[in-house]
Amino acid sequence: MNDILVLDHVLGEAQRQRVWEFLDQPGWKHGAYSSDRPDAPRYSYKHFAGYQRSAQEDRDPDAIGNELAMMAPVIAEVWRELLRKPLKHQMLSRCYANSMPAGVGGGVHQDSDCREHLTAIYYPQAEWCADQGGETLFFSRNVAEVIKAVVPKPDRLVVFPGTIPHVARPIYGAGDTARITLMFKTLGRRSTGIAERRR
Repeated sequence: MNDILVLDHVLGEAQRQRVWEFLDQPGWKHGAYSSDRPDAPRYSYKHFAGYQRSAQEDRDPDAIGNELAMMAPVIAEVWRELLRKPLKHQMLSRCYANSMPAGVGGGVHQDSDCREHLTAIYYPQAEWCADQGGETLFFSRNVAEVIKAVVPKPDRLVVFPGTIPHVARPIYGAGDTARITLMFKTLGRRSTGIAERRR
């Protein structure tokens, strides 16, 4: 459980608002999923930089940050901010956003089979209340127990090894309410634990 790092007030209100306004624009594509089950829910996404389908793609990890700066300058500012502390010594492998409408969640999954690969999820919405749901749940290795629940509070970041099984739970609401998250997937430049990155 110590491998799941939760940070609040990560960007500050002005930058959080810029990120939200950037994400809350047209251009979403439908068809993302987090489970290979044929009946797995599909939701919308925006791909900004990096690997799109597989880490086996012929990509230069050092160039992915430049791609992000060109495709999404507002999001590149966030990446540079995260490199200063929670993601120090990491290389960006992929950056994208997900939008799940009310009632739609993901499937339990792992992002990587390598402990040095980290996932950072940023919650950019302006407000959240307990009745809305939308938590990110983390599970034990055998997926028998929930080991941590992270609520999507505004300007919150959660960082964790991609080997930890996790899932996005649906939000509850009506109308155009959506659970929007911004993801940074990373590769370690050298093997370090999250504890070291917290210094």
